[in-house]
Amino acid sequence: MDTKEVLRYLGYREADADEQIISQIEHVLEEAAANINKKNVFGVWDCSSAQGNVTLGEMNVKSRDLARHLCGCNMAVLLAATLGTGADNLLRRYNEQDMEKALIAQAVCASMIESYCDNVVNEASLSPRLEGLHPTSRFSPGYGDFDIIWQKEILKLLNCEKQIALTLTDGYMLIPSKSVTAVVGFGKEKTDNDENKCGRCTNTQCGYRR
Repeated sequence: MDTKEVLRYLGYREADADEQIISQIEHVLEEAAANINKKNVFGVWDCSSAQGNVTLGEMNVKSRDLARHLCGCNMAVLLAATLGTGADNLLRRYNEQDMEKALIAQAVCASMIESYCDNVVNEASLSPRLEGLHPTSRFSPGYGDFDIIWQKEILKLLNCEKQIALTLTDGYMLIPSKSVTAVVGFGKEKTDNDENKCGRCTNTQCGYRR
């Protein structure tokens, strides 16, 4: 894990963090490593996008932002990844015992799931069907006009409840909470959206923006 990323989620610049904060981050990282059980599942589908409509296998999505993100891609990976119930249990315990460490634990888990998803994309990229193709960055339900309700279809397609014990609330929030679903496009040309995730996000007011 990169301590710099945890500090970014906490709103610190590296130079501004004192030894106590660094020590607490390292302690939480050790606890998280001992309690978190990461799991993932992904699949590769044919992909096409035009005029705000995206086809991913049998999934047809109306989203101009997703279509723009997948422009030039003829294949796509759907993925789901989770830190498991251990992360939720750790966060719950810190919320009850130590609010400062609870904030640090939130940042640690956020950084962990992001890093883990990057590893999943790297693993998926080794699929023979994607040989010679370049990935976009991840694009998740809830980004832009890609409606969060598509979480349900992705979980169904990937059989997430059985494969990695990942489910949804009635409001389409993932359980366990430190989990991610996403689409990654693959095309012949390397795009710029795999280099700067924050720069392509429509939420320009995000406090975590680089």
